[in-house]
Amino acid sequence: MTDSYLYNGQRPDDHVASCPDCSAAIALLDQPETAAQPPPSLREAVLSMARRRRSPAAVGVATVATPYAEQVALMDDLLAELSEPQWDAPIARHGTVKDLLAHLAANDATVAGFMGAKPRSVPGLRPVAAHRHWREQAGSLLERVSAGSEVLLGVEVALAGARPARAPLRQAMIQRTFETWTHADDIRAATDRSRAAPRDVHVHMIAEFGLALLPRAMKGPRRDVSATVVLTGPGGGTWTVPLSPASDHVAVLLSADAVDFCRLLANRWPPDAFPYAAEGDPALARDMIRAAATLGCD
Repeated sequence: MTDSYLYNGQRPDDHVASCPDCSAAIALLDQPETAAQPPPSLREAVLSMARRRRSPAAVGVATVATPYAEQVALMDDLLAELSEPQWDAPIARHGTVKDLLAHLAANDATVAGFMGAKPRSVPGLRPVAAHRHWREQAGSLLERVSAGSEVLLGVEVALAGARPARAPLRQAMIQRTFETWTHADDIRAATDRSRAAPRDVHVHMIAEFGLALLPRAMKGPRRDVSATVVLTGPGGGTWTVPLSPASDHVAVLLSADAVDFCRLLANRWPPDAFPYAAEGDPALARDMIRAAATLGCD
């Protein structure tokens, strides 16, 4: 291109002197103003997307880290949507949404502390700070588990809940997924939002976690029998659960919806109203349903 085309027959300096737009552009280049600050939400949006896209290196680790990462991201988004008054929405068993989040952070801290993510005592935080504290602790736990080996998943840690119990870290991470989802649904219900189920494979994992704990939760004398549990719908499957080490035959076949059963495990479905079908020993089926409802983290 020629100078006459670029500057309409003028020398560059003459054009700049006569053109306000070009003069302003060159002045900005010579003396740039203070750089514009990105919107406050941009950092959190980028971090939230990064959490979703992280892939733990070990396949075995990913099976428990990925479900937890997804539930943490969903809870993170949900909390970010809450208005100031919604943080004080009442929630059964825990008081308010803010109190519920403090409870979740305290239960997370058991596993986070084991993984070396030292939890801090943070009573009385304002909603934004409470949200940040929970998210940072959950993120630190996720990072440390994701960077670990499959061998570490077999190390026993304390589980959350009223019943003292220990289980491999693998199971503890499934419990963290389970509780995060449960309490996110509690918040959705308290703030007039629709409940949401986890992915099918994660529902299956949570149900299996609860069924493994079921024999310990059964009250009364041990029955030397097994029970077959058939869970239908998304995440369903069939399990035969020995109710004692000496189980010699299947005494009952119990069937129910898989997602409903997970909500029963969280004690979010009253046992006496829980919909199920049973063949065999009806008293044993009722005992199993009542025991399943005691396995949550409240």
